[in-house]
Amino acid sequence: MRYDVDWRDGIDYADLRRFRHHRVQQAMAAADLDAVVAFEYANCRYIAGLRPLWAPNFMVRQAVVSVRGSDDVVVFVHQDDAPHRRATMTWVPPERIRAFPTGVVSETAPASALQPIADALTELGCHGGRVGVDIATVTVLRRLEQLLDGYTIVDANAPLNGSRLVKAPTEVALLEDASVIVDLAMATAEQAVQPGVRECDVLAEVMKVFYTHNAEVPQCNLIVCSGPNTAPMQRFAGDRMIRPGDLVFVDIGACFNGIFSEATRTFACVAPDNDTQREIYRTVYDIHRATIDSLRPGALATDVQAAALKHYADSPFYGRMQEMIIAHGIGVGYAEPPFIAPPGRGTPDLVLEPGMVLAVVPTIIVPGVSGGGGVRLEDVVVVTDGDPNVLTRHPYSAALLAR
Repeated sequence: MRYDVDWRDGIDYADLRRFRHHRVQQAMAAADLDAVVAFEYANCRYIAGLRPLWAPNFMVRQAVVSVRGSDDVVVFVHQDDAPHRRATMTWVPPERIRAFPTGVVSETAPASALQPIADALTELGCHGGRVGVDIATVTVLRRLEQLLDGYTIVDANAPLNGSRLVKAPTEVALLEDASVIVDLAMATAEQAVQPGVRECDVLAEVMKVFYTHNAEVPQCNLIVCSGPNTAPMQRFAGDRMIRPGDLVFVDIGACFNGIFSEATRTFACVAPDNDTQREIYRTVYDIHRATIDSLRPGALATDVQAAALKHYADSPFYGRMQEMIIAHGIGVGYAEPPFIAPPGRGTPDLVLEPGMVLAVVPTIIVPGVSGGGGVRLEDVVVVTDGDPNVLTRHPYSAALLAR
């Protein structure tokens, strides 16, 4: 991790906040939004630097109100958390940090429970027009519509997600730090993959590394799956005991200092003697490297798909790639736009720009292979003016790449 020292410039968080504010204001103008009421964790973090109180379920217990043409924001936080945030969020005036009313998430609470949000819009100089809301319960949306007479509530997800597409140099520096910690955790996971060790034991070692380095929260439901649990893929760490000859894939990540990084590696427990496992691994590796190399300014999402297809179309495993994504954005959110679908599937229009960051994650799942036939590789990659910059650097499996 970086530390502030007197012999180099550290992270300029004020500059980062200015960059993000400018991006959000641009997005609001392009979408003709007069204001934004953000509830979603990543948007609150991006707009106001609000560190969330992470929870495994969605609850409306924080918000950030921002209006077009203003540097000011109003931040609503968990009621018991307000004194701490006023003392520590020095970039927001204390009077702009307010307690979210207890019970506001209840379906039986009156519409007046959300009156402070309407009041905040007025205080910030917004008296009507288009207000973007990113995520909320149906009840909250209906109450906002009741309260915000003269406003039109619209979906703010597209403009806010778009504002986060291109990262500031400061964000890339934070991503580099986070990626180093992910690499440390991956090295620990590889050492832990031994006969007789359970999947959950491997994940426990990973989590120790993450929280030793002050992780805020894991990236998602972290995956350690082995042998037959790789095909079909088990999307969590279970209590299966790892055996010699198993493939073990480890998909891990976490949030550090407001930025997520992640990586996936597939290991072999003891040197593999299964040629099919090696062939699957080599295919995924070739797809992975070709996809990474395609991440250059001006490339389209379809160009990225075409690069992946080169090593996939003629492989014996065509049709076995996971269907969801081959690459996705990452940053303040653990999985955020852009989302690029695998070859052969429709994908949104996208032109890559320097500063975009993607997690490249090809996955091939082949059932019925002794020791498991599921392989995933994943790295976090920055689009630059030249060659892609790969931030996660734990080595790939030499044993599985051996011919």
